[in-house]
Amino acid sequence: MTNFPYQVSFWATGDFEPTNPLGDSDISVDILVVGAGFAGISSAYYLKKAAPDLNIAVVEAEYVGFGPSGRNFGGVTTGMRELRTSFITGFDLEEERFAARYFLRSRDEFEKRIADGAVECEYRDEPILMHALDAEAWQTLQHESELLHQRGTPNKLLSGDEVRQALPVPYEIYGGMVLTAWRSVQPFKLVRGLADQLRGMGVAIHEATKVSDINDDGSRVFVTTTDGGTIKASKVVLATNAYTYHMKPFNELLFPRQSYVVATVPLQDDVFQSLGLKEFTYIEDVGMTFYYARAYKNRLLFGGGMPTKGLFSPSTVDRAADTDPIEYERVYEEMQRRFPQLKGVSLEAVWSGPIDITENFAPIIRPMAGMPNVVANFGFNGEGLFAGSLSGKMVVGQVLGSGHSDPDAERVRRYLNGN
Repeated sequence: MTNFPYQVSFWATGDFEPTNPLGDSDISVDILVVGAGFAGISSAYYLKKAAPDLNIAVVEAEYVGFGPSGRNFGGVTTGMRELRTSFITGFDLEEERFAARYFLRSRDEFEKRIADGAVECEYRDEPILMHALDAEAWQTLQHESELLHQRGTPNKLLSGDEVRQALPVPYEIYGGMVLTAWRSVQPFKLVRGLADQLRGMGVAIHEATKVSDINDDGSRVFVTTTDGGTIKASKVVLATNAYTYHMKPFNELLFPRQSYVVATVPLQDDVFQSLGLKEFTYIEDVGMTFYYARAYKNRLLFGGGMPTKGLFSPSTVDRAADTDPIEYERVYEEMQRRFPQLKGVSLEAVWSGPIDITENFAPIIRPMAGMPNVVANFGFNGEGLFAGSLSGKMVVGQVLGSGHSDPDAERVRRYLNGN
């Protein structure tokens, strides 16, 4: 296929002009948050809740929803690592159980925040089906289900016959695991709504304001922008996800990996029904490198898989990576292989972006080495919608001191960060 319909995100319809850019102005704030995605907005939200008198500002290089917060699949997970249990070893089961319970009970708070902000984001129950396409993957999935049960993460196994009955797709399936506590949202609407909620709390968001340099003299942080603006802050929270790749010396903490997705045009009812995505409208392959599919308003969204350059080739985190036609062709061909009835189907949108992978597949939430007043909040490994939206609770203690820490959030943060 040629002439792929590139978009920043399938979920963002229309043009979005950045608002309130800082330009070449000079400002001074108590706390500056860099990045207006889920993690950045969460950081500013919980800091403002903890200390309402603080002068907090957020800067965003593009516009709210430009990055992964506005382009992901919209899955609301039940916590960190649940998709990676099968190949992470040596974890502390007691701490894993505590973290699992923490994230599960925190969803009530997440949902209340959406309700309080009157955020219209199509939030609903949508369990995810992870299916095994060969015997080895099925064995892995059964082991993962057992580990998840030990942690307290809700799930149930389905035999191959049970999966085929619920999901009559035209390819072989050996078995599946349903993560029953998942939810889904329209991610772009969610992040934009949460940003509006934050503005209503008196936090300024400066879009089209790209940071070029950060210096911490030990008592204060000095930030400059590409437009010549300067910001003085007592503390800075760096919530820049995979775009941290362009910010030395922080870039060595991440391994950015690109993910590609295509979305069909709205399908005729008979074609859409033939896909078999009825009981389960969100499915993924088992494994570290997987394909995933989601049915949405008579469209099929399909993406992922092994990049042509290989799993361990980092993304260049630029437009060339976002618009690589070879990768979209790979995804498009795999979609047609799995769903032959979509042979030659037209696409409404294709989009891509980098994911901020870390060494231990857990986020980094701590002060930076040599920069005690710069606190990192990135590295969500593709799970930033829910975990990132809660991450501000872990940031508060790192920014304002232990007296402001939520003990449960701090315990989870220490476990995820190994300190």
